[in-house]
Amino acid sequence: MSTPTTYVDYTATADQISNGFEIPFEYLEDEHVIVEVNGVLNSNTELTTGTPIKIKVLSDVSAGQNVRVRRKSQPDTDLVDFVNGSVLTESELDRAYRHNRYLHAEISELNDSSLQLVEGSTAWDAQNEQIKNIGVPTDSGDAVNKNYVDSAISGVTTGTGSPPSFSKFTGNGSDTEFALTFTANVTSSSAMLVSVAGAVIDPDDYTIVGASNLIRFDTPPANLAEILVIERGFKTAITDIPTDYDYGSIVGDPVTASFSYGGIA
Repeated sequence: MSTPTTYVDYTATADQISNGFEIPFEYLEDEHVIVEVNGVLNSNTELTTGTPIKIKVLSDVSAGQNVRVRRKSQPDTDLVDFVNGSVLTESELDRAYRHNRYLHAEISELNDSSLQLVEGSTAWDAQNEQIKNIGVPTDSGDAVNKNYVDSAISGVTTGTGSPPSFSKFTGNGSDTEFALTFTANVTSSSAMLVSVAGAVIDPDDYTIVGASNLIRFDTPPANLAEILVIERGFKTAITDIPTDYDYGSIVGDPVTASFSYGGIA
């Protein structure tokens, strides 16, 4: 991308805050020079009287912040109004032409700095830059922000806000199928913890019918036996565990459990 001609970005210094930011582009009116601090328009500004003319930000700016000085040539205002019978002076014609040229340049450079498609592709290219101000997702295809991801990961790792789904039934000695009161995320029997009359049963003794959202027992549970089905999901693999480590006062091999604790082996 070529060097912009309608704006310039600064990382504010104390000297610039005191003496002003240089304006490297031409403009038609003083009010066409605007300042944005960290992406927010700051209207409390004034132009200096020295040479070169600079723009000072009088409040709400500190060293280290991103300051953009740019030209915005009042796209909603006509700077020249020709009337029938008027004398077309060179200065007025030049002013009208420059106003249009400046507006086109500003639009072009803002477009060049906006999010673009990868050439020859339908994918958006953020050019390894952050995308700010992403809202809370509502649809399955929405992008998510960091806060949403952090909260989701925290919920998974701590269980906060995500208690396991469960169903309770009572056997009658003849039925083998029961409808789950939650939608099973997986159909593997081992992903469910099932107890009958208080005793956990072998996953091989039942199946989860995902399409029908049922649990099917090989043998009918006994009459009046309480049946509890808890969805526990799959185990998470933990890799790269050291075979020999020093964890405070615990030294040893976690696999063979040969360790010393507080000097007792």
